Amino acid sequence: MNATKLSVADFNRARRKYRPHRIRFLLIAESPPSSGGFFYFGTTIGKDHLFRETMKALELWPRNEPMRKGIDKRAMLRRFQSVGFYLLDTCILPVDKLRPSERRKAVLSQTARLVRDVIEADPVHILIVKSSIFTPVRIALRDAGLWARVLNTRPVPFPSHGNQRIYRSMLRRALSKAHLSL
Repeated sequence: MNATKLSVADFNRARRKYRPHRIRFLLIAESPPSSGGFFYFGTTIGKDHLFRETMKALELWPRNEPMRKGIDKRAMLRRFQSVGFYLLDTCILPVDKLRPSERRKAVLSQTARLVRDVIEADPVHILIVKSSIFTPVRIALRDAGLWARVLNTRPVPFPSHGNQRIYRSMLRRALSKAHLSL
């Protein structure tokens, strides 16, 4: 599915389906990907890096299972939800195909909405994923009085391009710091 044909309502509908009653651990990412491989869509497209590596870190992804197109993610998403995990995006529509300056503007223009969404979600703990959003999101959360909930003091890299192990390790460390387990 091409994300450019998807609307904010499509992403929000998929996300809300897996929203926990009480959010214990909130991941904040950059945006849905333009590839269509959105974290909360029910099947993989084969490039679902954030989903796969998050599930591997939480030991929900089947051991030695390769990432292929068409894998049913729903049971893993329900488990993710059942333990109080949730993911919000800084930008409500894909920004990964924008030029870097446009991408930064999009992130900055949407941090106020993100903060409102985080306040409404009222998570116990927060982890900011991706170097490019870390500083603006950190500043916005700090200014809103939410900084004490953020577990990372430095960027957690997006889990692609060789950063998969680092991502999984940093996510596991954050869970340990929060005294959370599955």
